[in-house]
Amino acid sequence: MTDDPRDPQLLKGVLPMLVLALLTERESYGYELVTRLESAGLVDISAGSVYPVLTRLEREGQITSRLVASTTGPARKYYLPTTAGGARLDRSRRAWSELAATVAGVLDRLPTGPAAAPDTSSTTTQEQS
Repeated sequence: MTDDPRDPQLLKGVLPMLVLALLTERESYGYELVTRLESAGLVDISAGSVYPVLTRLEREGQITSRLVASTTGPARKYYLPTTAGGARLDRSRRAWSELAATVAGVLDRLPTGPAAAPDTSSTTTQEQS
């Protein structure tokens, strides 16, 4: 893990897939998902990022929920993927694998070490007449 801040747009794009994947492993409530994502390495994730994803996935029919009474506070809403959510996860996994392979292929062509500006010393410009 680096000290560089994570690009929030990258996370926004993959968070629904990660939530569906974790819910496929086991039923969870919102805050538990946050802690599971943190344990997976997303230490800067917040509940404010996860709850809107849960709401959208439920509205779209990708997950279902049920309320479970708690002895230590209010009832908790537990989530599980629907059949449509499982299909979406499968599509997302394939799309992610293809994108990751493409990105890796481009990045692997770069020289190792600190990024440098391209060498333009051999580039010529045409004179305008």
